[in-house]
Amino acid sequence: MRKFTIEKKYHFYAAHRNQNLEGKCRNIHGHTYDVVAHFEFEQKDKEVTMEFGKIDELVEPMIKRFDHAFIIDSNDHLYKYLLDFNEEFKFLVLKRETSLENLAKEIFYCIEFTTLPIVKLELSETKSSKVIYNPKYDTNI
Repeated sequence: MRKFTIEKKYHFYAAHRNQNLEGKCRNIHGHTYDVVAHFEFEQKDKEVTMEFGKIDELVEPMIKRFDHAFIIDSNDHLYKYLLDFNEEFKFLVLKRETSLENLAKEIFYCIEFTTLPIVKLELSETKSSKVIYNPKYDTNI
């Protein structure tokens, strides 16, 4: 059997802040996040390894959870303050700082939960900066 890597690209818009940093990133700000997910499939009997549309059916609903959300650390005092308002905010609450690294890991495991064979995830918040999460190099799993 042959193995192939399929790369799928997605994007979403979201706001966040890094409360533990000094400077501009401590403020609420937004990004256009670009996601590149790498999946590894085996080809059986010279057939298509996986239809791209089937991958999208599983991944796109998960990506939409992040779209136009305010991504916030559950320990951020601002989160507790915002909950007191009667307005509805779309929050995506993490149990850790909302860094690009932590977000990449969060998205990776959300996609893995779909049972797709994801092997690596790239996440960019600007055109010039990205992180790559590969669990085979993660010693803190």
